[in-house]
Amino acid sequence: MSYLKIILIAVVSCLVIATVLLLKWKFEKPPVMATWIWDTTTLTKDKDNMLAFAEEQGVNVIFLHIDRKSKDFEPYRAFVEEAHELGIEVEALGGDPTWGLTGYRQEIDSFIGWMENYQSAVGDQAEFDGIHMDIEPYLLEEWEEDRDDVVRQWMENVAYLADRMKRDASLRVSADVPYWIHKIPARDDGNLGAWMINRLDRVVLMNYRNFAIGENGIIENALPMIREGTRAGKPVIVGLETAPTDEGEHVTFFGKGASSLHRQMQLSHIFMRGHTGYQGFSIHDYKNWKAASESSPQ
Repeated sequence: MSYLKIILIAVVSCLVIATVLLLKWKFEKPPVMATWIWDTTTLTKDKDNMLAFAEEQGVNVIFLHIDRKSKDFEPYRAFVEEAHELGIEVEALGGDPTWGLTGYRQEIDSFIGWMENYQSAVGDQAEFDGIHMDIEPYLLEEWEEDRDDVVRQWMENVAYLADRMKRDASLRVSADVPYWIHKIPARDDGNLGAWMINRLDRVVLMNYRNFAIGENGIIENALPMIREGTRAGKPVIVGLETAPTDEGEHVTFFGKGASSLHRQMQLSHIFMRGHTGYQGFSIHDYKNWKAASESSPQ
């Protein structure tokens, strides 16, 4: 048998195996399928569309951004209550890069105050299931000036918020973290990724790549933190991007269509499901994911 024929047989075999594995996805979904909803200015008008799309995509967790300036709880109450009727959990989403600095802790207190007022004003069926932080202090100038000090402040603020929420209510506390966070030292606690996993109930890994297999792909970048989650007995959710970005074509599924997103999720799931720390996916964000689903794949 010629060398070329052996290569051809190997390639065909790999394709057959990949096809069988991809078909298995239909019968095996990850425990968590989540999305972020940032624009809540039209929450009342768009609620039905948002929840219909979530149900169609198998979403069971929504990170819903809250406007702390709003004293009108009704749009949130109606959304959360109806989501719960559909079996979808909702976490209150908040954050800003400055929340990583202790000098801005009053912003965290404002968020907690809004949550406390909301939870006490609505019935059990409309209560949030948790809070979800999106802080990202590495976007600040201070990160370049003194990263170690910013890391220290970030850890202190995350611990402060988590302790406050656990003291006043038994809410789940989760956060978005970059996929490379395990590379950042964290005092005597090993690495910052491991510290976040141990401190929080779960994390969402901003693992923004649009291909599953290969160097710098979804699987390779996610595995270090998934292994940390496995060691700690804590869940790690893999975040994927569908919004336009200037960070490179490899970062987002924008313009590639929903079919590409689903294929790469399927492949990633197959390779990561053996790790107990892996819990599923979160798609950023609802608005762009819905647009991708409505457009024809390219």
